[in-house]
Amino acid sequence: MAAALSGAEAAAATWQQCGWGGGGFFYAAVHHPTREGVIYMGGDVNGVYKTDDNGKRWRLINNGIASYAVYAMAVSASEPEVVYAATEDGLSKSVDGGEHWRTLPHTGKKELRITGERKLSIRCIAVDPRNGKVVYAASPGGKIYKSSDGGETWVVSYEKKASGEADGSLRIQYGKVTGDYFGDFALPVKPPQDAGSIQGIGFSMKGEGVKPKDCFLILKTAAGLAFRSRNLNEAFLATEMQEVVLKSSDFVLDSDYLKKHPEATGAAFADKDWVQVTRLDFTCSGALPMEAYVGHFSRFFFTLSGGGEVIVRDLKVDQTMQTFGSIRTGAPPGGPVHSVVIASTDSSLVVAATEDTGLLLSRDAGRTWKHLPTPAKAAHATFDPANTDVMYGAFFKNGLMKSTDGGKNWTKISKGIVNNSEMLEVAVSTANSNDVHAIGAVDWNGSYYASHDAGASWERVNKVRTDTKTNPTLDGFNGGTASLSAPRNLSISPHNPQEIFIAANWRPCLSTDGGATWTERSAGADISCVTDIRFLHGRTYVTAMDEGTLMSEDGGAVWRQLWPVRHTPGLSGHDWRVCIDEVNGATRILSTATPWYNVPTCVIRSEDGGTTFEPVTTGLPGYTIRPNTMWGQGHPRALAVDPKNPQNIYLGIDGDAAEGKSGGGLFKSQDGGVTWSQLPQQPASRRMFYGLVVDPTNSSCLFWGACGANGGVHRSLDGGMSWEHVFKGDNFIWNLHATVDGTLYCGGQQLWRSSDHGRTWTQLTRFAAKRSIVGIESHPGDSKTMWVSAVSWGECARRCHL
Repeated sequence: MAAALSGAEAAAATWQQCGWGGGGFFYAAVHHPTREGVIYMGGDVNGVYKTDDNGKRWRLINNGIASYAVYAMAVSASEPEVVYAATEDGLSKSVDGGEHWRTLPHTGKKELRITGERKLSIRCIAVDPRNGKVVYAASPGGKIYKSSDGGETWVVSYEKKASGEADGSLRIQYGKVTGDYFGDFALPVKPPQDAGSIQGIGFSMKGEGVKPKDCFLILKTAAGLAFRSRNLNEAFLATEMQEVVLKSSDFVLDSDYLKKHPEATGAAFADKDWVQVTRLDFTCSGALPMEAYVGHFSRFFFTLSGGGEVIVRDLKVDQTMQTFGSIRTGAPPGGPVHSVVIASTDSSLVVAATEDTGLLLSRDAGRTWKHLPTPAKAAHATFDPANTDVMYGAFFKNGLMKSTDGGKNWTKISKGIVNNSEMLEVAVSTANSNDVHAIGAVDWNGSYYASHDAGASWERVNKVRTDTKTNPTLDGFNGGTASLSAPRNLSISPHNPQEIFIAANWRPCLSTDGGATWTERSAGADISCVTDIRFLHGRTYVTAMDEGTLMSEDGGAVWRQLWPVRHTPGLSGHDWRVCIDEVNGATRILSTATPWYNVPTCVIRSEDGGTTFEPVTTGLPGYTIRPNTMWGQGHPRALAVDPKNPQNIYLGIDGDAAEGKSGGGLFKSQDGGVTWSQLPQQPASRRMFYGLVVDPTNSSCLFWGACGANGGVHRSLDGGMSWEHVFKGDNFIWNLHATVDGTLYCGGQQLWRSSDHGRTWTQLTRFAAKRSIVGIESHPGDSKTMWVSAVSWGECARRCHL
């Protein structure tokens, strides 16, 4: 995003997609109901794609989309230009063939959760083929919703009935509800007015053996004070109902309250204050976005001096309360509903596939539902268009099944299906009921299956002809075939049932002969995670996750993969940074990589412009680093070449030393990347991302950007032999950039500049959006012209104007 262009220049700037396609997961696919050749596709990186020629060329159509993670799509047969995209942040709708999108009200994850989510959504949106206003949504939250006004409002059509606790207690789950790191429930309190009679406050609860980091009972008084108990997290470890009683000495002034009200310093809670309590909060904090902590609560009470008690709340009788943050009260919801499908010839028939209740069938347009006698874990189901009593279902590792009596009885039909396949979707030809199509996979190894005898037997195809015209050597297949990898959606053309399209990992593909052969169709469907871009002598070099290092000689029209040229253990994986220099008349290319399969990090080095190359590991950590890393393991994301001596190169790997191992940090090569050594002195934090530069005016001056504790910018004036913490204005510094005159920029939530080699810093931006500035670049001919890019670390598509 341009930060320094004038309004007129910014308006005139245009961008053209120039990626090579492939690289990530394509999850969703659906054909246009009336326009032949038009297909919509959704992916987990770049949103929605559209083709007008059966996938020969794709373009992005994300104007207004809720999120760039799109896991399911649907079209309206009666209103052909109406398209739905189930995204991570809600359901988006287009009324002009995907050119513009609007997020439908209340469909976000924190509201109705009418969303598309990874591994939870397969065909989660269905539009009535006769009445486009009627839409069904299968929610990852375990419900089926129905709309009668095109998605503007929704009612619950199905919800799994959950039984209450046998002992009448209230189940309360902290965590894995929202993205918050805290959860809290609050109860009003009316204590007895005899101050001398109250000795303490207690509660009855049991846990499920897992404790949160912190748990406190907070008492709020009529005077506006807030007092916090000792840490009560151990109470979650008890799996039998227990009583926990607290005395006044167990409470201190709440630290969060004190920060806002320093004038309350010194206030203490005494027995006389029990009568002043007006509210209690039971709060937990910790890794709540990732973990769940469950307590079963029976009652809260005051203890009295004579051994008696006064009930504050009997939760077996009254379970009303206020809740805040990541918390859920009551029985857990049912598992996700993966798919919902309407019979194409009878809109009253609707079938849904659930994670833990098998298939559900409605014969009255969603008013009532019946559980069908199928395996509990169901991915998808469909009806035979010629006879709706015939149904097919996909049941993950339980394979495929068929019913010929409207779902009353089911028979397994897996002859020819690879053992242990997870079957995800099944479809019946509109032209011939004997032709049935299905997709599944064993891990990454995908398969398409065709039956020409109504499911009695299946023929498997798992090879795809690669797209040699657009990507002549990408991935090293050289015009050959590639394996079908992890297919996710199957769509049959309504215009020609011999044309079938599959959305899959890396290579979406098309068959024009009823599934007998498949051809990759990914041109323009860029889903790559590009990590670095560099230019030299009219050539463009990029690194990408999963795809290595690539080069284009024509501005991105055609790409050549430099490495890996084929799947190579120890080389294939995520490439992070690339440096290109002219050394002794030849082009030296260096890139950093994290190979797959827990192979140690490496540097790939070429001295002849990429014609030959070798991975280098000498002097680098020979193990996977875990402590104090950004993404769970150490990655070599930072690479910097001394502008005055290209033989001196610095490499940054995040992660601490532990258990006798040296960890990551800063490494140096003095022979152009052939060998490496870890510097004996390291910055105060080794948790870093891209932030590493050499001062162009002083090769002994190094800068290191760190994240988290001791985050900020660290500087060495002696080539890394010693370090000082020179910038603490933001403790998450994602990247650093130096211009030729030594001016230094660092990107955190804001952009900062130092014109005196790191001694002082000036804040340049006041961005309101909470994003991380990861990309920083200056114009090579005019260092006052800057570009920065920011990321939300999610799939959010809301725009950030920099």
